[in-house]
Amino acid sequence: FNDRSADIHSTLYYSKDAEDLRWDFVQQLLGCMPPLSAGSQKETFQAIVEETLGETCDIEIVKNIHEKLSEMAQVQKESPEPMVLDKNEVKTILADSGVANDRLAVFDEHYDETAGAATSLEMSNVMNTRTFEVKTPDVVIKVNPERTDLIETRNINGRDCLVIELSGGVVVNGITVRNAPPAEEEEE
Repeated sequence: FNDRSADIHSTLYYSKDAEDLRWDFVQQLLGCMPPLSAGSQKETFQAIVEETLGETCDIEIVKNIHEKLSEMAQVQKESPEPMVLDKNEVKTILADSGVANDRLAVFDEHYDETAGAATSLEMSNVMNTRTFEVKTPDVVIKVNPERTDLIETRNINGRDCLVIELSGGVVVNGITVRNAPPAEEEEE
């Protein structure tokens, strides 16, 4: 029912576990495929970005993608309808985020393989625009999404490092610590 009347064009399907939708049951009963679950949409978007960028996937491009999605969410904030990203919109976001044209050339193929040509992704399922998280196998860092400019990667002494600019106080396990004094330059 919609607006107190029968709606013969819609069906509501509930599953206790959103990730276990019983695809075969829905397909046999309704004759169609249900939309991807929220978790599947997030995994699909991440796979599309990783496969499209390949070896060129770096933190700067991911920060740019996050910023573009945040800008779109801000514009869409007043609308009651959720923002849906189709194939062309995802490609535009990647292009505006600094993805090279040669990598965009393979985007269509990766999108079709991973999501399906006609699949749309709901933006709130794709990326949480309220947090920015950097994970390594041993460390998780959460950054205010408006201050992603404080994070960068550098190669220091032959090692890839994540560098975080310290502007203001630093608190470790609730204890305020002082920043280390700058190392003195060695004279030759």
